[in-house]
Amino acid sequence: MQTVDSVIREVHVGMWFLVVGLYFYIFIFLMFFRWRKSKNPFQFATALFFLFLAIGRVFYFVGDFYADPNSLIGTNSGFAPYLAGTLDVWLKGGGFFQWMALATLAATAGFMVFGKREAEIAFAVPAVLIGLGLIIFPYSDMNMIAGLGGVIYALFIPLLFWYLAYQSGGLLRRSNFLLGLGFLVLFAGRVIHSLRFAADAAGVLGYTVIGVLAPGLIVIGLVLIATGSEWGHMQ
Repeated sequence: MQTVDSVIREVHVGMWFLVVGLYFYIFIFLMFFRWRKSKNPFQFATALFFLFLAIGRVFYFVGDFYADPNSLIGTNSGFAPYLAGTLDVWLKGGGFFQWMALATLAATAGFMVFGKREAEIAFAVPAVLIGLGLIIFPYSDMNMIAGLGGVIYALFIPLLFWYLAYQSGGLLRRSNFLLGLGFLVLFAGRVIHSLRFAADAAGVLGYTVIGVLAPGLIVIGLVLIATGSEWGHMQ
C-alpha cells in the first residue's frame, strides 16, 4: 500500500509532466500549424520560447524528482535520489534553457513595441548573460542574480504586452491583454515553485500545496496564452 508521501510525490510528478507536455504541444502547434503557413515572426519566436521552456523544464524535472532529495516531498522527505550528486548539472541546464526562452520572448516583445533591432538586442542581452552565467559560474553564486532577474522579467514582459493592448484596438487589444495576463500567471507559477522551500519553512504555504499550485498556475497561464495567440492569429 502506498504511503501518503508517495501519493503526493506522484501527484507532483504528474502535474509537472502535464506542464512539459503542454509546452511541447504548443511549440509543435505554433511552429508547424501556424508559423509554417503564416511566416509570422512573432509565432516563430513564441514557438521557440515554448521549446526552450520545455527543454529547461525537462532538466528541472529530472533534478527535482531524481537528483534532489528535498524536492521529492519536502526538506525531511527521507527519499534517496536516484541521481545523487548531480543536482547542479540539472539546475544549470534547466536555468540556461529557461533564460534563453526569456531572451527570445523579451527580444520579440521589445521589437513589437519599439520596432527597432536595438530594443530587441537590449531586452535580450541581460537574459542571455544570466543564462550563460548559470553555465559558467557555480549555481549557488548565480542563484540570487537569476532569481532577481526572473522577477523583473516576470513583471516586464506582461507590461509590454499590456502596453501593446493599450496601443491597439478590437480583437488585437484583447489578444495582447490575454497574452500579458497569461505570461503573468505563468511566471507567477514559476516564482512560487522557486520559493517552495522558503514558503514551506515559513509556514506560508505547505510544500504539498505549492507542488500543485505552481504547475496549476502555469497550466492556467498556458490556456490564456494559447487563447490570446489564437485571437491574434484571427486578426
